[in-house]
Amino acid sequence: MSASLFQPPASAPVRPGVRRRGSHSRRSHERVGQPVLDAVIVGGGPAGLSAALVLGRARKRVLVLDTDRPANAVSQAVGGLLAQTGVGPAELRRSGRDQLAEYPTVEVRSGAALEAEPRDAGFAVSLEGESTERTRGLVLAHGLRYDPPPLPGIAPLWGRSVFHCPFCDGWEVRDRRLAVHGNGPEAARSALVVSGWSRDVVLCTDGPARLDGEVAVLEAAGVRIREEPIRELAGHEGRLERIEFAGGPAEHRDALLVRTQRGQPNGLAEALGCSLTPGGTIETDSDGRTNVPGVYAAGDAATEQLRSVANAIGTGSRVAYAVALDLVQPRA
Repeated sequence: MSASLFQPPASAPVRPGVRRRGSHSRRSHERVGQPVLDAVIVGGGPAGLSAALVLGRARKRVLVLDTDRPANAVSQAVGGLLAQTGVGPAELRRSGRDQLAEYPTVEVRSGAALEAEPRDAGFAVSLEGESTERTRGLVLAHGLRYDPPPLPGIAPLWGRSVFHCPFCDGWEVRDRRLAVHGNGPEAARSALVVSGWSRDVVLCTDGPARLDGEVAVLEAAGVRIREEPIRELAGHEGRLERIEFAGGPAEHRDALLVRTQRGQPNGLAEALGCSLTPGGTIETDSDGRTNVPGVYAAGDAATEQLRSVANAIGTGSRVAYAVALDLVQPRA
């Protein structure tokens, strides 16, 4: 099956998770006598694979759906992951799939969940190819969509020398010439954090600075401020070389940290009625349960701050425990 998302005719676009008006029910495509799964996990990244591992070891019947389009696909390596120095995102996912192959009750399938709706004390999940799987529990582990700021020249540098997580990539660019893009008090705080990796940090506000009295603190930390609008990021073969401004000299930099625009990659959570935070992540309790009984969320999709691969693996494991326990004694 193709790893790409299902593409309906242009005259009738369908966003995954949102029912097309006037569409027929997919109930007829369910197989007669189809077994009910214990869990369908939407997302085959670190959180989803981790959840599947725990549930597989608990002998639960699990289907993992993976679109094979990870948000960190452009990253060169996963940083800060115990016992996995320099492992690439694709290699990590491949190793996770290989590990799951040991468990006969776990299936990993390429494809997307187009829609999910409550049915018979569980859920009916509509997949690509007009098929439907029935499940008692549904885990949303599909990550987030990360959109970098629209800076000219950023595309070939994204994930290679332009990053959004200093805790993930800061070590690799330590003691280099660094820059932070952003404005306001949060950008000032980010620049102070980044100054822990280098003594040569420039905060590029891309316009008049709105730092609410943080200038003195930044100067004390050795962080310089450039307010001119950025004209272009210049580099070669993925390596940032300099930041060019609408006026004034260029800044020769080795790496740039930016703030991304984030959002859910599909409409499943919204269509199911899951509550979202102001930042667009799925609200859960400490064990990953959403406000919709039987629906859970793990990984970046449900992490408001401090997102990382290590954290995603941990939340996937924790959610799996909740799923297994709730299968025995469902919560009201």
